[in-house]
Amino acid sequence: MKNQFFVRLDLVRGLGQGVLETGFSVFIILIAIRFWDAPDSYKAALAGGGSLGLMLTPIASAVISRGRLTLSKKCALLLASSAILIFAASLSSTILLFTLFLVMAQICLSQVPSLMIQIYSVVYDSHERGKKISLNLIASTIGGLFSSFVFGTYLDTGGADYRVVLWGMSVAAIISSFSVFRMNHQSNSRSGIPGSETVLQSISNPMRDFLFLKILLAWMILGFGAIMTFPLRVEYLSREDQLNLSNQEIALITVVIFFGAKVMSMYMWGKLFDRMHFMKFRILLNIQMIAAILIYFNSPSLLGVMIGSLLAGSVMGGANLAWNLWVTKLAPEGREKDYMSVHMALTGIRGSAAPFAGYALEGVIGFTGVSLVSATMIFLSCILFATTLKEPRLLRNSD
Repeated sequence: MKNQFFVRLDLVRGLGQGVLETGFSVFIILIAIRFWDAPDSYKAALAGGGSLGLMLTPIASAVISRGRLTLSKKCALLLASSAILIFAASLSSTILLFTLFLVMAQICLSQVPSLMIQIYSVVYDSHERGKKISLNLIASTIGGLFSSFVFGTYLDTGGADYRVVLWGMSVAAIISSFSVFRMNHQSNSRSGIPGSETVLQSISNPMRDFLFLKILLAWMILGFGAIMTFPLRVEYLSREDQLNLSNQEIALITVVIFFGAKVMSMYMWGKLFDRMHFMKFRILLNIQMIAAILIYFNSPSLLGVMIGSLLAGSVMGGANLAWNLWVTKLAPEGREKDYMSVHMALTGIRGSAAPFAGYALEGVIGFTGVSLVSATMIFLSCILFATTLKEPRLLRNSD
């Protein structure tokens, strides 16, 4: 009975999470472009806020672990802090304050998943964990799709006030915070996040693994090439000298089609992940990613960018699966957390830097040039991944 109550609360949190993800990935950048006429540096900062939070996760985890609150209350506090910061952004009188508040809100939000994973591991048995968590993913998608339609439609009306979108995001964060706060279960045991000593070990131990370093290098090239195109997706659709689409059309392409394809494809990618050699799986994802980027940024029509978004969303379902689980194919048993912490930190570094590089390159070589650079980097990562295909450790763990 308690388990069912937890599931219902998690569904509510998922709905709110979907609203926040959509808001941060699409609408705050759109607001910065159309309401603030923000410089590229501010738009890049807004696009990289979540990655900055990810980069800070090892340090933040060490700080959070010293608190005496339970896991669910820590999550609730982070979500409530995000809500307050989003609301503060809506009251900002300058683009600097607007950006600072929203970046801090994303940093708070970025710390929630690592705590929720620990809660899931306590509440759900291993044989039902995937099925239960998938319900949260579905709820998150529904929340994102619904909010994208509502926000996009509203912003297209005459005299629309962008603060309404931020207030909607703030309310979503408060609702999510309240639902997590009420998760009074075994998850209320004290946090098991390691302290600073373990954080240091999580960085130093995997760095002695040459195969891991080689794959990290390939992943760094891949991630940088892909991430630098993320904020430019909205830019390409919204600029008057490009497609100049309406806010509702942008939401349709960047949220409805993209996230719809992502969720619909996850089951297929999951089956392939279990059956294929992991590096072949990763290379297959890369090839589709190259196609998606080239089609999206070289299409002068609505249909073309819709196809590009469909391909990008589909491949992202598999990419997220690979990102979360690939260390289990490589790390020694019991050291998965160490390997993952290094992987997450580097993800945050490239996620913070790549949007700035994308905007800088676009100003020099245009959207087509950026797409070619991105595709080239992803192809180079394919070559590096291919050099590991016959590694005994990967063969052993790809049965």
